[in-house]
Amino acid sequence: MKPKWIILSVLAVALAVVIVLAGVHALQSLHKAQHQLRADVLAEEIVNQLGYQNQYTQVPSASIQKYYPIAAGMVESQGMWIAKTGGSADELCCFQLYRAADAEKMKAVIADRLEQKAKAFHGLNSDQYQQVQKAAVYQQDRYVLVAISSDPSGEVHLFHKLLK
Repeated sequence: MKPKWIILSVLAVALAVVIVLAGVHALQSLHKAQHQLRADVLAEEIVNQLGYQNQYTQVPSASIQKYYPIAAGMVESQGMWIAKTGGSADELCCFQLYRAADAEKMKAVIADRLEQKAKAFHGLNSDQYQQVQKAAVYQQDRYVLVAISSDPSGEVHLFHKLLK
């Protein structure tokens, strides 16, 4: 009789450990999902930390579609800041995708936007045209960043740092 109770006790303890571990994993996943940065908050944080708030203006979320025609159901959140002066190509956009697998579709939309913007500056302002040509498009997990500035590496570095 004793070996049967020992086996049942070991199985009960093992089952309890599995249930506790599954609960901990579920809570960690929920906590991570609740504390993910929204793209608009992330973009604003980059603008503020780099001191661009006097040079950039925020584009309302509903108006971003004019610049980046994104398919419905692809973007969970988005944030866009553009230069206050019309003669500047400066732009910072951040997109949080529902699925990381949609990043290539998003990058195609971004490439179209950059091409249109480059055409607008071509022949008018060679410095701004070159800036658009050197734009950074960076993806990390479900986030995609577009940085058009004289030195987009600063935006990319901060983006990476904030998502850690």
